Amino acid sequence: MWGLVVASLLPFVGAALLPFLSKSRGDNCGWIASGFIVASFAAVAISTPAVLHQPGAIAFEWVPSLGLQFSIAADGLSLAFAFLITGVGSIVFTFAAAYLGPEENRRRFFCYLLIFAGAMLGVVFAANLISMFVFWELTSVSSFLLIGFWHERDASRGGALKALVITAGGGLAMLVGFILIGSIVGSYEIADIMAAREQIAAHRWATAAAMLIMLGAITKSAQFPFHSWLPSAMEAPTPVSAYLHAATMVKAGLYLVARMGPVLSLIPIWTPTLTVLGIVTMTWGSFLALRQTDLKALLAFSTISQLGLIMAMFAQNTASAATAGVFHMLNHGLFKGALFLMVGVIEHEAHTRDLTKLASLRSNMPRLFAVLVLASLSMAGIPPMGGFISKELFLEEVLQMPWPLTVIAVLGACLTVGYCLVLAIGLGLTHQDEAERKHAHDAPTALLWGPAVLVFGALLLGLVPTFLAGGLIESAAAAAIGGHVPHPHLTMFHLSPTLIVSVAAISAGAAVFRFGWMRRTPDAPKLVADRVYEAWLTGLEHNAQRLTASYMSGLLWRYVTIIVCVGIISMSALAVFVGFDASAPWGARPAQTFEYVVALIPIAAAIGAVVAPTRLAAILALGASGFSLALLFSLVGAPDLALTQIMVETVSVALFLSAFVHLPAYRKLKPRKFQPLYAAVSIAFGVGVTALLHHARGQRVGGTIADYFVENSVEKAGGHNIVNVILVDFRGLDTLGEISVLGIAALTCYALIKLRPERKRP
Repeated sequence: MWGLVVASLLPFVGAALLPFLSKSRGDNCGWIASGFIVASFAAVAISTPAVLHQPGAIAFEWVPSLGLQFSIAADGLSLAFAFLITGVGSIVFTFAAAYLGPEENRRRFFCYLLIFAGAMLGVVFAANLISMFVFWELTSVSSFLLIGFWHERDASRGGALKALVITAGGGLAMLVGFILIGSIVGSYEIADIMAAREQIAAHRWATAAAMLIMLGAITKSAQFPFHSWLPSAMEAPTPVSAYLHAATMVKAGLYLVARMGPVLSLIPIWTPTLTVLGIVTMTWGSFLALRQTDLKALLAFSTISQLGLIMAMFAQNTASAATAGVFHMLNHGLFKGALFLMVGVIEHEAHTRDLTKLASLRSNMPRLFAVLVLASLSMAGIPPMGGFISKELFLEEVLQMPWPLTVIAVLGACLTVGYCLVLAIGLGLTHQDEAERKHAHDAPTALLWGPAVLVFGALLLGLVPTFLAGGLIESAAAAAIGGHVPHPHLTMFHLSPTLIVSVAAISAGAAVFRFGWMRRTPDAPKLVADRVYEAWLTGLEHNAQRLTASYMSGLLWRYVTIIVCVGIISMSALAVFVGFDASAPWGARPAQTFEYVVALIPIAAAIGAVVAPTRLAAILALGASGFSLALLFSLVGAPDLALTQIMVETVSVALFLSAFVHLPAYRKLKPRKFQPLYAAVSIAFGVGVTALLHHARGQRVGGTIADYFVENSVEKAGGHNIVNVILVDFRGLDTLGEISVLGIAALTCYALIKLRPERKRP
């Protein structure tokens, strides 16, 4: 287990050390970062045999007062995702080291990429829902930085914002669902939640919790109708696109569904909703992929399609479906990572991603074309690639679903073959002119070896799947269903109704390619989801500007009124919530005569400030009110508050006196008259504060906290001066806040007095 702790920490350590180990555009940035991710992969690989034999967990105290632990757990499911994150990550990092030019800020890029990898490892190894949420949102933030890496481009900034808004919004909904689950169980530890699955399913909050967690999963994994952010994320550099699609970010939603499946599949809404969304997303994504002429866009929509397939499998929570989901997830990570990296190479060498403008790759880039064909065949589910076996497992599950879903899924499989043939064959049939023929050439080995390794892995998953990953798939599927899974029977050669459906899908896909795409390349329409998002964002910005303009008027009296009214509303809501009892005893000692006198001084001073004929008189009245409050604090045993009040009032009076000479004449432009609204608001606020204090005093059930300070100042804080102990130890954060107030006030005075512009001499 400690090896997995090291694997999880290494990316963050690398991100922290990289600024000290390389220059911003240094050639060694990528290789140093690659070393950290390769070491993380090695740590995962070394720890795998022990974890597969005996899953385990390690816990550290995090927030003991809330019962929260920072815990790390590992089983087959988390290992399967960790292998993708670190394995594909090792290829992506080394590819990026050779791909990025010297004009790029490589240090910043690889710092972001390392944080991205570490955040994903945190998600899959988290044994606590709250820590999972922290890493979940960190993936959103780091992906925002990576997608918007070329921040000078409008499209990059827009794509980064869309990804952040949709995925982080879903993450916040997911957090509410986690809190509901934790409230039901009394713990946020995933192991405790698994043990209480029956209790959760029977609770009245179960459906709401499932829907909220589902929202987090489908937004992260770009399921319909939240799929529009993924194509927009293609504005990121190619290594980011490859990593995001193959091993990170979108895989987090799949992991969440698989991890929480044993619990939430008992809730009736979970399985049918995710199954329908997954099948619809698969087919709709396939159709949209066929409409694209941009290679990256085609791959983006193909990712949406493949994610829908895996989502539908994990939603079933059965042994066979979980096996199909895990196996296809591994295949998808390999062939999709290779395809995105090769698209980056094509763009790098041909300076375009447009299918209609690319020269024939078959003759110009024969090595790249061969690797691309194999990766495309794996995605299409054609032997001898691993994608064929996982597609067969998928079709076997689909044939057992209600017939409408079966029809939609088979249609999606046909369209998948169609867009894969566009990649495997279409690029080899485009025409080229003489200028393109002279310019085009095959990519260097430094850019090709990474995609080739990934495709070779996809080939091995087709030829020897059980030997290569049988134990890992079995353990991962067992964790995904929370029960026993028979050893998977993964074979290329079989005869069954599924094989007949698969052959028919391949034939239909070939017909779609031949008579559809090859005859006409249709223009890709703008997604309805994009239109909805843009309309929502525009409306949000417009309404936010209107709302801000309604209260940011520059009038101080309006600001104060809003603040006071919010206080009144909050106090009223609190009174309703806690059940205010006006007949409750006050719970305070009788006041002395001199205390009444001292209390009347600030009241008289406040009235004097209101009716003051000059600004100087108003300032002096306000100062008298503040200093008299300091006196009152000292009389009731709060010397620290009294001292703070004296210092703040001294600074405030000096500040007002130094500034008032620059202000216009006092109340000359507006006649003074009684303002009923101001009076009502002021009285309501005063009455509310008094009632709140009365209620609080009446709720006291024990002695004063002063007794605690007296008894524990020496024993627990080691100090004989009780006031010092209170300020420094027991109320250290409160003292820090007071110091901050004083510091800000002092800096403000300095800025106004010393940094003001000098007057020009006449």
